[in-house]
Amino acid sequence: MFVSRNADGRLEVFARGTDKALWHIWQTVPNGGWSSWSSLGGVITSDPVVARNSDGRFGVFARGTDNALWHIAQTAPSNGWAAWASLGGVITSIPSIGMNADGRLEAFLRGTDNALWHIWQTAPGGAWSGWASLGGVITSDAFVSQDGRMEAFARGTDNAVWHIWQTAPNNGWSGWASLGGVITSDPAVAQNVDGRLEVFARGTDNALWHIWQTAANNGWPGWASLGGIITAELAAHA
Repeated sequence: MFVSRNADGRLEVFARGTDKALWHIWQTVPNGGWSSWSSLGGVITSDPVVARNSDGRFGVFARGTDNALWHIAQTAPSNGWAAWASLGGVITSIPSIGMNADGRLEAFLRGTDNALWHIWQTAPGGAWSGWASLGGVITSDAFVSQDGRMEAFARGTDNAVWHIWQTAPNNGWSGWASLGGVITSDPAVAQNVDGRLEVFARGTDNALWHIWQTAANNGWPGWASLGGIITAELAAHA
């Protein structure tokens, strides 16, 4: 299930139904009551992920029965929907969607070779490129955050958190680097108000652990425990 806010301020909830179609329900006015559930069709095999195009239109992304990445988008901000379309690829994870500094959406997924693959809009709100590999060997879904430059985080085969980042906004990518740790969940990432990224994950003791940038776009100290006993995957929101 995924919750996001329309350009006009109304919340909208998206979920995969028992028929494997995409269903949604929305506030009829900002802060107000709710519609009934409605189907957007499709046959999806992953949870949906929602991103907003630079013009305010929602785009929803999910894996199809052919293991390709499929998406559906609003025809106008806070308005109706176009038909489903395939972005191709052969994927093995839930998609993670980021936005470049120039407004172009970019999707990241694990491929059948366990590398991180991505595909991106060639112009804001426009057509899509072909798929390209960012390499690596990852064992979790990827999580993408941005502070001007996009940065992707995932669990490696050593159960540490690994990351890769754009070397400049809208530009090329670094090599993979390890942030260490021994984690048992997908990492979740949020951005502090001062611009520093912070990563959260479940440790081998089932506590919540985190690691954070010492300054925006800067280095990382060691991991620290926030305690607790958690059994679910994590979500972080800034």
